[in-house]
Parts: sequence; C-alpha cells; structure tokens
Amino acid sequence: MQLNGVFHPSKIGDMIYSLPAVYLRGGTKRFISARKSETEYIKPLFEAQPYIDYVGYSNKPDSNIDLDFSSYQALYKLFLRGNLVYMNLICAGIRTHHFPLKIDSVELKSTQIKYGNINLDLMKYRDIPIWNNNKAWITNIDPKTEVDILINVSGRYHDYILNGESTHNPMKHFDYTLLKEYNTGFVGFDDEYQNFVDRYNFKPKRIEVKNALETAQYIRGSKLFVGNCSSAKAIAEGLKHPFLMEISKDYSDDLPMGKNGHVYINKEIIEYYLDQDPLEDSFPDIEYSGEKKENTGLDAFFS
Repeated sequence: MQLNGVFHPSKIGDMIYSLPAVYLRGGTKRFISARKSETEYIKPLFEAQPYIDYVGYSNKPDSNIDLDFSSYQALYKLFLRGNLVYMNLICAGIRTHHFPLKIDSVELKSTQIKYGNINLDLMKYRDIPIWNNNKAWITNIDPKTEVDILINVSGRYHDYILNGESTHNPMKHFDYTLLKEYNTGFVGFDDEYQNFVDRYNFKPKRIEVKNALETAQYIRGSKLFVGNCSSAKAIAEGLKHPFLMEISKDYSDDLPMGKNGHVYINKEIIEYYLDQDPLEDSFPDIEYSGEKKENTGLDAFFS
C-alpha cells in the first residue's frame, strides 16, 4: 500500500540512498525533506520516479508521515562505515540479510544530536523481500549526451590526506589523469571544478546543472561516470550506470553496490566501458500514459 508520507532529515546522498526503502514500502504520496535547499535540488528527480508523487519541505515530520527516517542520523553516528542503503532499509524496518531475523526491535536514545533517537520495529515488515543490489531505483531519465565520461569530485572523501599530500601521486592515489585523453565533462560546484583542474592539470568540459534531475540526465547520457563519494555518485548508483570510484581512507560507507561499480581506475576498464552502449544494456524505463502515477505498477519497473 502506498505510504501517505515519508520524512528524511539528512543530506542529498542519504535521501537518494533511502529510495530503495521507499519503493519496498510501497512508494509514497509525499517525500518530505528537512533541508530546504536540498529539497529544491532533489525535487525534479524524485518526482520523476513512479513511486513518489510529491516532494516538499518541513523541518519536522507531521502526523501523516508513515515512514520517518529520523533514526538514520543516529544509525549513521553508530555505524559510520555501514552501507548507506542498508541503514535506510533498517530505518524502514526492512531486513538486509538472508539469515533469520532474531531481533524484534531496536531502541536507543541520545540527547547529544538532533534526531538522535532510534525506535525501530523489525518484525512488522520482516516478510518484505531483501533488496537486490543490481536493481536500479532511479528511472524515467531522458539522457543528455554531452561527453563520454562524466566526472564529479567533491571536496571531501579522498584517498589522500589533504594537509599532507597536496601533490598527486599516480602510484598511490586514484589516478584521474588517465582521463586526460578522453572526451570528459565535469559536474559540480565551481570550487570543486577548479580544485580538480589544479590538482590533475587538465580541464574537462564544464557542465552546469540546476538540479539532481539534470545531473542524472548527463550521467545517463555518458558511457562512464568517475568520481568520489557525492550525491552525483549516489545518482549513478541509483541508475546502475557504470562508474569508477575513488574511495576515501576515512569513510568507506559508500562502496559500490552491484556489478557496474568499481573502486579502481586503469585504461583497460575505461576503454571497456567506452566500447559499450549503456543505453542499450540497461533497466526498462517506464512510459506514462496519464497523470496518475499510481496506475504505473512498481513491479513493472523492477521486473
């Protein structure tokens, strides 16, 4: 049964990683974010999904919220290196492993952080199928083909220590310089782009985006996404688009899930994906015939 409302207090990537849980709980009429600027960014992408009707903003959950992800913040503090999709699934009361569930509920309290309490019923939804990591949860994306390889490198979550290793060492670090000879583009903030250019000494095409939907369209239109932990990487994961990922030494909670994600870079894997056509070997898009999303079956998306 479709949920009346979902509330999520966390950042963009965390909300994107909550979508498998929202889907498994039946989709929602409303997805409410506690962060106003993030709400505007995710709104076009989330409302394009067949299982979300509306995205809005509120700094706290209302009485019509059926699924409250407030526990996610506390889980993240407790399990900093936990899988982000799995932590959201647990917040929704959905098991994440095949072994029999022996824990009926979890309750923890904290007065130190906002949304610090955990109160989870792990029995009510124990019969929901375990999430398949190879299944996409972002669909209905019209590709924008601008470059072969799309890059996004945020200012955090690197495999080097910023204060101690300011010079790129291709023998020690994820080597973005291998991308120089290819048709590349960069999405992200201006400072992220300039930091990338300064460190790796080449200039991918600068691609401006207004929201998460446009980011998804450019990722979908490329043959390969390359970057580190970011909301753009979360979108690539949701699309199950081929990507190569730089892993942070300090935060390994955003590892690839499924067969299309890799934690290394070399010319062989770059050229392998450049020879493929991701638009042909991909998940089925859903075509709407009317305005009512509920008439589009969720099962058709993942069948």
